[in-house]
Amino acid sequence: MARPDGRGLQPPISNPFRRRVEAAGGISLPPWTGYEDWEKRRIQYANQQRGTLEGYDCPECLNRGYFLVLEPDGSRRTRECRCMARRRSMQSLARSGLAELAKRYTLESWQRESPWQSQALALARGWLASGPTGWFYLAGGPGTGKTHLCVGLCARLVESGREVRYAVWRDLTVRAKALVNQPEAYQALVEPLKTVEVLYIDDLFKTGRDQAPTSGDVNLAFELLNARYNRPSCVTLLSSQWNINGLLELDEALGSRIYERSRGFYLDFTGRPNHRLLS
Repeated sequence: MARPDGRGLQPPISNPFRRRVEAAGGISLPPWTGYEDWEKRRIQYANQQRGTLEGYDCPECLNRGYFLVLEPDGSRRTRECRCMARRRSMQSLARSGLAELAKRYTLESWQRESPWQSQALALARGWLASGPTGWFYLAGGPGTGKTHLCVGLCARLVESGREVRYAVWRDLTVRAKALVNQPEAYQALVEPLKTVEVLYIDDLFKTGRDQAPTSGDVNLAFELLNARYNRPSCVTLLSSQWNINGLLELDEALGSRIYERSRGFYLDFTGRPNHRLLS
C-alpha cells in the first residue's frame, strides 16, 4: 500500500509490523487511527529493541545508542542517546591508555598516610561536588601522586557521562611540532582538544633533564588553554612539575589564565616525597 497522505487513512491491519508487535507484547492492538498512529507504533516498537553496543549497559536506549523520533511533519529522525558521550569517553580513554591507569588510580586507592594527602583528596572531591565547571591544577615533583589524583577525577567524570579527552604533554607536543607545516593535519590534532567538554593534560611542560620549555611549547599551550579559557563550559585538568609561580615567570599570560580558572582548586605538592622511591 502506498504511503497515505490523507488523515484518517490506515495501513492494512494484517501488515507484518502489527503482527510482530502483537506477538512480542502478547497483546492485541486496538484499531489503527491513522498513519500518524501507525508511525508512532513503529517507532515505539523500534525503541524497545535491544542494541549491540558494548562497554556500558544503558537502561535508556537499551544499547542502541539512539532513539527514533517522529517529527511534526510526519518524518522520522534519530536522536542520539546521552550514553554515547560516555561511550566515546570510554573509547577515548582506551585509545589513550588511560583506561588501564583508571583501574589502578582511583580516588579510593589514594593513599592518606599524611595530612597533606587527606587534604588533597578532600579538595579533589570538593571539586567534583562543585559540578565541576572550573579547572583543577596539580603541581609537584615526580612520584607525588599528580597523575593518580587526576586520573581518579577523570574516571569519575566519565562515569557521570562527561566527555573526557586525555593527552600526555610530551606526546602531544612532539606530534604537534611534526605537523606544524601541515595545517589540516595540525588542526585535526589540536582543534578537538580546544572544545572537548573535559580535557586532562598530563605533565604540562615536561621536558628533558635541565631543559626549559621552548617558545613552541609555550605557544602550543597558550593556543590550547586560551581557547578553553574563552569557553567557560570547558573543564580542564592539568598536572605539572611547574607550580603557578613558575608558570607566571615562564609566561605570565598563560600562568595567570591557569591561576584564574583553577582558583580554589590548585594543589602544590612541591617538596613532597617521591613515593616510588619509598616503596
